[in-house]
Amino acid sequence: MMKKVLVSVFLSIVLFFNILDANELKLKQVLIFSRHNVRYPVAVAGNLQRYTQKPWPTLSGRKGALTPKGARLEGYMGEYFAEWFNDNEFLNAGCPDDDEVYVYTNTASRTKATARAFLDSAFKNCSVPVHHKNIDGRDPLFAPLVHNSTQAYRDMVMEEIKRKVSNNEKLKKVLLELNDILNVEESDVCKEDGICDLTEPKNSLTYEVGKKLWVHGPLMIANYVMDFFVMSYYNGLPIKDIAWGNIRSKEKWKEMTELGRQDHDIKYRTVAEDIGAPLMNYLRETFHNYDNKPKLILLVGHDYNLNSITTNMGFQPIDLPKQFEKFPIGGKLVFQRWTDDENDFLKVEYVYPSWSQLRCGKKYSRTAPPQKVVMKLNWCSDKTGLCPWNEFISNNALISLELLKKKMKTESGLFYRLSFYCQYNDVWTSNAHHWGPLPHCFLGILDLK
Repeated sequence: MMKKVLVSVFLSIVLFFNILDANELKLKQVLIFSRHNVRYPVAVAGNLQRYTQKPWPTLSGRKGALTPKGARLEGYMGEYFAEWFNDNEFLNAGCPDDDEVYVYTNTASRTKATARAFLDSAFKNCSVPVHHKNIDGRDPLFAPLVHNSTQAYRDMVMEEIKRKVSNNEKLKKVLLELNDILNVEESDVCKEDGICDLTEPKNSLTYEVGKKLWVHGPLMIANYVMDFFVMSYYNGLPIKDIAWGNIRSKEKWKEMTELGRQDHDIKYRTVAEDIGAPLMNYLRETFHNYDNKPKLILLVGHDYNLNSITTNMGFQPIDLPKQFEKFPIGGKLVFQRWTDDENDFLKVEYVYPSWSQLRCGKKYSRTAPPQKVVMKLNWCSDKTGLCPWNEFISNNALISLELLKKKMKTESGLFYRLSFYCQYNDVWTSNAHHWGPLPHCFLGILDLK
């Protein structure tokens, strides 16, 4: 008995000092990947009219653009983070130096406007610049474009998507509900295109290298419709005007927003490693050279980017409390580098507004902050949420080229991951597509000194 007591006391002391050490860590660097905030629906009422005979409410704004409410909510998030930075003595008082903060966004107006709203509130009167490519169309870093040109990969993706769509009871439940809400049988899309039941397997897949993976048919219709419903809810439309009053309770919203989760799994998780490779390369380079990077990096993109990052890095799946979306609008994946002056540690948190906070639009405070959960990596030896930094950057998901070359000689299992690494790095030659990229890439790596 005495032995058990001594062991218990010893473990309590160890736990106490671990907690004490964790509390004494200093925040060294932060990288935030944010989804844009509340926007207008991506499909306007005129286009949606084909899916039902019922009149759609009109939202006065450019499709897909950040709404005034979205800008206001993002400003609240900026103030919240400014307070967190101040609590941890992360940045000097006043405006940050030019080399302390770097912000980069996709080319979409909603991502640029989200970053601007965040910065104007986090660093008032400081004019911190927002960087982005000055191009028409999407930035390849953020765009969910297909890269793999091999027939074998294409066939695998097609088969996997078909499997995920068929016999999907969660998806079918939502589609049946949408059939009733829209009364699809009376719609133009039924009369003209023969889509009279959204549960029928009439989806078609477009897989084209350099373009987005598209699933046309009932799944696309359902996504456009639910996007309109959800954004109408976030933007504050009366409940009676959303889905013609057919989605009122939280239980019903939870049931209907399952569509988004299933859609992410079907379209983006299937090809996460392929479409997410450019962004993973950016993160890999950033984390491996973090000592030479700004203290704060803010990237603003989309929910499918967050899906790729969390999938490719091996984060444990989570259900976010007080939210129905998998990657809520305005949510942020916050990579934090902490130090005790001898060793560095990684902590990752997902900071996001709750379902009701998005609806109500109230300012965050210490008593009513945004939601926050610790994200844990499947492969990290530490299960408390503080991963040793060296273990983090030496993992296969973030491995550098030099380490990869060394591991190649002893770990044959890396060849699969190496095939993806090859396709999105400079060792992929312009002639690679004649043979498939892999042989040229392997030769390029072996030739590197």
